[in-house]
Order: sequence, then C-alpha cells, then structure tokens
Amino acid sequence: MITLYDNKSTLPLSHPYCGYSPYVWRICFALCFKGFAYRTHWLEYPNVKTIAESIGAPPTGKRPNGTVRYTIPIIHDSVTNKVISGSFDIIEYLDTTYPDTVQLIPKETRLLQKEFMNSEAGRVSYPPPVVYSEEQEKEAWEKFKNSAMGDMAKQMLDSEEAPFVMGKKVSMADAVLFGRFACLRLLWDESTKEWKEMMSWHGGRWGRLFEAYESLPQVEKYDG
Repeated sequence: MITLYDNKSTLPLSHPYCGYSPYVWRICFALCFKGFAYRTHWLEYPNVKTIAESIGAPPTGKRPNGTVRYTIPIIHDSVTNKVISGSFDIIEYLDTTYPDTVQLIPKETRLLQKEFMNSEAGRVSYPPPVVYSEEQEKEAWEKFKNSAMGDMAKQMLDSEEAPFVMGKKVSMADAVLFGRFACLRLLWDESTKEWKEMMSWHGGRWGRLFEAYESLPQVEKYDG
C-alpha cells in the first residue's frame, strides 16, 4: 500500500479537506485516477525533517545556507519499499512502476509537464498576510481570476466539454491545477458563493476538472 505523508491543518482528521498542501493534493489526485488505495500519515509541520530523515526520504532542495530541505509530499510504497519525495518525482515513479495505470506524465510530454508545473508555481504566490480594504479585495480577486487563472486557461485546448489541459487526456498538469483549487477549499467550501464563482470561471473549465475527479470510484483511504 502507498503511505502518503501530509501536514494536517486545524480541521479534524476525519474532515475530507484536512490537508492544506496543494502539492499533496496533486498526489491525492494522481492516486485517485490510478485507483490506488492509500494511507495518510499526518505530520505536524515542525516534524517533517525528522520523519523524512527517519524513513530515508530524499531531500527536495537546499536552503540559502546550504543545508538540505525536506518537504511534503512524501510517499512510501510497501510493494517496492521505495520512499519518494516531491510531487513530480512521485507521480513519475507511480507511472513507471505501475505502467498499467493511467499515465499522468507521458514520456513525450515530460518536459512540457514539468515546465507547466514550474510556471504555475510562479503564477500563484503567497504574499505576507495583510488586511485588504473592500476595494483591494475586489481588485485581488479579479487579478487572480483574469491574470493567474485566465492566462492559464488561454494556454489550454479550447473545448467546452473536455475537462483536462490536454483535452480528454488527464495529465500531471491537471493534478497541479487541482491541487491549487483543492487547497482553496480550506477557505471556501462548495457551499460558498466564492467557490461556486471560481468553478464557473472561464466557461466552467475548473468545475469540469473537479467533476471529473469526483466522478471517479472512491479509493480506500486510511488515516494514521
């Protein structure tokens, strides 16, 4: 079984949106499309480095002072006894190790998938928390809609029916986008006007992505 390491939020572990990392949500998306049951091992943020080192997880980068950095997501595959870190490397590992499952990083699009992932990270950032005026909040909302997500929508295949970046073929790029919006559900769940508005943006493209995910058979999930 796959064990997925995630940081927990202040929500109860039984809450479907307990995890807040968009990068971990990418893996949840991939596991669901591949039909893998998985177990979530919840971490407190300060414990990530200790746990990662204890299970032999590779570091995912270096800090300015040269020390290695450990981040989630991390998975442990009990079948192969492999530990993998980082969303791109995890999904590529799952594609390679389980070739009969849905392939999210087709070899001929590998470079494009990675570039999409890197460019998406630059479009949506987390500035220091500030209190916005009503006017500033409206401006920020419109900027997110038209610049961050609008520019991205223009790069995708133009289809009123296809839910994915590559039309009817799901890929890593969709996992990246899903992760971003799934993270936002901590702020606005499906009952809020903000969520409903986001799902209607750009011809309902983002709503179709979530419908495709939620229409899949539910995989078994275990907390621990």
